[in-house]
Amino acid sequence: MNKNMTNKPEKKTDDRAGKMKLYSIGSVVLLIAIILLVNILFDRIFGKSLSFDFSDTAQNSVSQATVDYLDSLPADTHIRIVGLFSRPGNVSGTSYQYIIPLLDDYVRESDGKVTVEYVNPTENPSIIYQLDPNNSYDLSSKADSFVVEYNGKIRVISPIDCYMYDEQVYKYYGQYYITGNNTEFTFTNTMFNLTSDYSFKAYIVTGLKEEGNSYLTKILDSMAVETAELPVSANFVIPEDCDLLIINGPNSDISENMYVAMTDYLTGGGKMFVAVDYNLANVSEKYTRLNLLLNQMNINIDPVLISENDPAYQLGSSVDSTVMAADEFADYSNIKYLHSSYARNIRIIENYEAGLYTNPVLLTSQKASLVELDEQGNSVDSDINTENQYNVAACSSGYGNDPAKVYVFGTLNFSSDEYISSYGLSDSNVDFLKSCIRDLSSTKPMTGLNIATKQINNFSLDAQKSTTALSTVILIVFMIAIPVLLVAAAVIVYIKRKNL
Repeated sequence: MNKNMTNKPEKKTDDRAGKMKLYSIGSVVLLIAIILLVNILFDRIFGKSLSFDFSDTAQNSVSQATVDYLDSLPADTHIRIVGLFSRPGNVSGTSYQYIIPLLDDYVRESDGKVTVEYVNPTENPSIIYQLDPNNSYDLSSKADSFVVEYNGKIRVISPIDCYMYDEQVYKYYGQYYITGNNTEFTFTNTMFNLTSDYSFKAYIVTGLKEEGNSYLTKILDSMAVETAELPVSANFVIPEDCDLLIINGPNSDISENMYVAMTDYLTGGGKMFVAVDYNLANVSEKYTRLNLLLNQMNINIDPVLISENDPAYQLGSSVDSTVMAADEFADYSNIKYLHSSYARNIRIIENYEAGLYTNPVLLTSQKASLVELDEQGNSVDSDINTENQYNVAACSSGYGNDPAKVYVFGTLNFSSDEYISSYGLSDSNVDFLKSCIRDLSSTKPMTGLNIATKQINNFSLDAQKSTTALSTVILIVFMIAIPVLLVAAAVIVYIKRKNL
C-alpha cells in the first residue's frame, strides 16, 4: 500500500479549550476588577473604621471633638492648609514628625472640607501673594510654616506652635525641650476661629519686664480671641478696637501716661485682666500707679506674700498650695480646688467706690497668713502675720448693660508661660482662666474646642492595642498574602482548565 495513501486519524480541534482559555483570562481580569472595585468601595464606606493608629496616644489621628467639628461644617466649606516648603520624604526626627501625618488625617476625616498642600515659595513665589496680597503677615520670612486659609482670612502656624516645651530649659539654655504635642489643638482651634463670625480682640501690654505671653496667646487664639501686643511707650494709647486689656506678670509698675489711658478705658466700660505674683524680681515693687487704677474698682494688690499654714492646703510648701474657688465661681473649672504659688494678697477695699460689685474669686484656707519681705526676699517681722482667709484673686464690675469689669490675680499659676508649659493647655487652672476671659466678654460666645495635649513621652505602641508583631501580621496578610492567594487561585484555575 502506498505510504502516501496511509489513513491517518484526522486531528480535530476542541473548541472548548479555546473557550476555557478565554474564560480563565476573563475570570482573572474580572477578579482584578472586582478587587479594585471592592477596594474603592471599602475605602469610601469603611475607610475611617479600617484606618489604624497604633500609637498609644493617637498622635496621628484627630480626636472625636475635631471630627464632630468638621462634620458640623457646611458641605461647601473649603479650608486650605498650605505648608510653605516642600514636603519631606521622611518626616521622622524632624519638627514635622507629629504634624504632617496628623494633617493627612484631617483630609481623610473632612470629606473634602480640608485640603493640605505643600508649596515651596522659592520654587513658586506667587504663593505668597496668593495667600497674603497685602503682605500683612510677611510670609516670605515664614518659609517653614503653615498657612491656614478660609474665605480670604489666614492664620500662620509655625512648627513650634504645635508643641509644648519646657519653659525653664528654653529660658536658661535657649533650646526647645518638647514635652507635649498640641498639633490638633492648634490646627482645629485655628480652623474654628477662621470659620467663626465672632470678633473679639485682646491687647496684651508688653514692656513691663514680664517673662512672656506665648502660651496665654495660644489660649486666647483657641477661644477665637484675636490678640495683639501693646508695647509701653511715651505716647501709650489703647486702640479703639480693644475689647480686653491684659497685663500679665509685670515686674514693674505702669507709667503715668499708661495710668491715664487705662483710667479713661475703664471709665468707658473697658474690660481688664491683671495677673501678678511675688518673686525676687518684683519683691520691692508696690505697683503704686497700677493700684491707683485698680482702686477705682475697689481692688488693691498688697505688697505681701501669702503663706498657707493649713497642711491640707499645702503642696510641698507654705507658698505652693491649693486655693478654693469662691461659690460664685465654683463652676468655672471641673474642680473647685486649684493650684497657686508665690501669691500676693488681692484685697477688696470696702466701701471705697459706690456702684461696684466686687467679690473674691480664689480663697486661701482660714489659716493662711501674710508675710512681709525686704528687698532681698527675707521675711520681716510685722503684725500682719495673723491667721485668716485671704484672696488670691478678685473680680469687680459696675452695674448696667456693659459695665467696666476687671479680674485681678495675685498668682501667675493661671496665665504664665512657665506654669502652662509645665502643666499643659488642658490643666484645670487654664480652664478656670478661660471662664474668666469668657466672663469679660459681654456676649460670651467664646467657647473654642477642648482638645487635650498629647504627651510625646508616651508615644509608644500600646501592648493592649497592638504590637510590632501584630502590625507586621496585618501588613503581610492584607498587602501580600491575600493578593498572592487570589493570583495563585486564578493561575491554578487557568492551568486546570486549559487542558480540558
